[in-house]
Amino acid sequence: MFIFAGVAVLLWLFAESLSSQQGFNNVSMWLDNVIVKLVVWAVIAGLLYHLIAGIKHLVMDLGIGETLEGAQTGAKLVIAFSVITIVLTGVWLW
Repeated sequence: MFIFAGVAVLLWLFAESLSSQQGFNNVSMWLDNVIVKLVVWAVIAGLLYHLIAGIKHLVMDLGIGETLEGAQTGAKLVIAFSVITIVLTGVWLW
């Protein structure tokens, strides 16, 4: 639910920024607010985790990592890659 509502907010911010120069300036002003930046970062973090976990499931559909050991390794890799990409996104936003 959080990702669904968050994507709606991100799409609205994107549409607003493309609507006019004033819209772009408004979005830039809103993104200077720490709370808005944290919300955007949280939504992107959820999307990144969802994307990386989905890639893991696609790899498992190919027959790779279907054992208990492989699933545990895959879960650890998902967490590791998610943390790396979420931190990099936070650095990019700030």
